[in-house]
Amino acid sequence: MKKIFISVIALALSVMAMATETAYVQVRLTGASGGSNSVYLTEDDAYTAAYESGVDTEKMMSLSNSKSVLMYGLVGATFCEDVVQDNLDGLYLGFTTNQVDADYTLTFVNHEGRELSLFDAVTGVTTTINASTPAYHFSVEASQVGRVQVLDRFIIGGTAYKVVTNEDGFASYSAAADLAVPAGLVAYKGAYNAASEELALTALANGIPANQGVFVKGAANTTYFFTAATATSDMSGNELVACVSRTDVSGVAEQVFCLRNVGGVSGLYQYTGQYVPAGKAYLPIATAAAPAPGRRVSIRVEAPTAVEAVAAEGKAEKVVRDGQLLILRDGKTYNVQGQIVK
Repeated sequence: MKKIFISVIALALSVMAMATETAYVQVRLTGASGGSNSVYLTEDDAYTAAYESGVDTEKMMSLSNSKSVLMYGLVGATFCEDVVQDNLDGLYLGFTTNQVDADYTLTFVNHEGRELSLFDAVTGVTTTINASTPAYHFSVEASQVGRVQVLDRFIIGGTAYKVVTNEDGFASYSAAADLAVPAGLVAYKGAYNAASEELALTALANGIPANQGVFVKGAANTTYFFTAATATSDMSGNELVACVSRTDVSGVAEQVFCLRNVGGVSGLYQYTGQYVPAGKAYLPIATAAAPAPGRRVSIRVEAPTAVEAVAAEGKAEKVVRDGQLLILRDGKTYNVQGQIVK
């Protein structure tokens, strides 16, 4: 029995010896009025992305006064103060605002190991996290002041490119990189017809080129993630304007129209705000050609392309190989013209 016990201890020690901690950082959130709170992130290949009791530590979600804030990692459905994972890329960092501040700062304390990155989905800014990273300053909307949880703004590395569709599957999108379109989603360029007050959408065959505004269509209320890949789609005639970063449209000469779903129907309505969020797209329309105030610009999807026609015949999957978009269906591979690829 003693020999068995010693063997178990030796095995445990050997596993610990092989485990490698590759990164560590404390991310501290501070409000303009002084309240602060931190989340502690460790990357160690001995652990997984799932919540592990005794390793990942749940956050005490209590706020003591009007200046108090909270910062936490989202591990599945658990809000954590300490997060330990084999790969921190893809981890969302949530925070809770206080009752008084709109302006906040993130500081990165005691960084060790490999460089990490933090993507701000509102501004479109990616911050490299290392031992000399300066403080990151940001603001929240007025509606987010007052102990509001913000769960989808900050993400560590990895899946920075994502889109969330609305009630009938539409969303606008733009990014600073060429992207492949994930299975189940179709990306479109758009051209405005003033006579019919319609935005005609034409499907893209070979990904979404960088710095191009597009509309996408997929399942309703669904999050899709894009991956970087060479995109060669023809964007001629596209009138949708990309907002890769948070964009001030108050000085735009034309009227700005943005996608909205009203009464279960998606269309474009005149935008009266100052900023279009990062990762979105809008349609500028000269005042003389714009619909009357309050009217909707309808969406019309043009006749299916060869890609869509193939997909419509049965369950299909889109893949990119050597920079070429291909369709996999029923054990066969098709190109964008609907021809079988040997």
